[in-house]
Amino acid sequence: MSRPRPTPPFPARRAPTSSGPIRLDVLGNPFGPSLGVFDALAGADGLHLPAGGREADLRRRLALQHGVPSDRLVLADGIDALIGMVLRWRRDRGPLVLFPPHDPEDRRRAASHGVEVIELARGERFGLGLDRETLAELPPGAAALVTTPNDPTGTLLGSQDAVRLTRGCELLVADERHGEYAGRSLVPLVREFDNLVVLRTFETWAGLAGLPLAYAVAPPGFAAELNGFRRREGVPAGAVIAAMATLDDLAYVRATVARVREEKSRLVRMLRKLNMISVPHPSWANFVLARVERGDAALFAERLAQRDILVHRPDHPALRDTHLRISAGLPDHTEALKRALIEIAAEEL
Repeated sequence: MSRPRPTPPFPARRAPTSSGPIRLDVLGNPFGPSLGVFDALAGADGLHLPAGGREADLRRRLALQHGVPSDRLVLADGIDALIGMVLRWRRDRGPLVLFPPHDPEDRRRAASHGVEVIELARGERFGLGLDRETLAELPPGAAALVTTPNDPTGTLLGSQDAVRLTRGCELLVADERHGEYAGRSLVPLVREFDNLVVLRTFETWAGLAGLPLAYAVAPPGFAAELNGFRRREGVPAGAVIAAMATLDDLAYVRATVARVREEKSRLVRMLRKLNMISVPHPSWANFVLARVERGDAALFAERLAQRDILVHRPDHPALRDTHLRISAGLPDHTEALKRALIEIAAEEL
């Protein structure tokens, strides 16, 4: 006799509510931030001023959490701003290597900073496929930027491929913006390699997209140089206060992350029972890359939007007509998606 799967602990708080369309095209935590964030901001002074000493306090707490010295951490006002800092530092040092399919913003950001981009296609099941031939294609002085888990595929950069990239590139930047959902991180490798930088953020898993704060874990020398590309004003005080409040309530926020992971598993099981959309590859993020088996992705996205359910069509030639990226939401969102897909299949296919 099978036993029911245990539900992750989830302290009693407010019930998440939603109005308007069901946003399965966005990547933030559907439960939103900790209530402690609202309390901390409501009682805070000096929100209109730079964070000042609060930044140093946050850096020390993050360093303790990751088991690294605080001089290895660099704070920035969001993950995109942090990548921009890296690109400005890299501007005259060589090309940037990307592995499509990836977020098209990576290429646009590089272009806006005048950095040459070289793309190397992923291998089977969206892995990097770093064999000798691929590594030989890496140009001298190149930096590699890899989002892990990847958007839109949800695949991880494994430690073996990470080590290979550190040996083949001048710099490896691992963007772990969705890393809290994976439960794995390359941060421990930063202590072993002097050309590995790991980027993390509170924007996605902690529900703080409106108060963006990200940080790099890097070798001390690189961290010191990267600090020179920060905004003169530093990180806004509100974002630092929100991040500190999140760390104060970390058990609750991580419980919501566990709930999202559980709902993603439920979403995958639901999609696999249908015969018009499949999930052929596992995902380590809070979304899945679903393949449309009957019809095309544009039809499904349009028909779902008509029912106030928004999903994302990846902007990549090999995916845009055949795949949808669907984020895990709340349980009623999964039910609404199931009903909509059955209706669409009955009407259109």
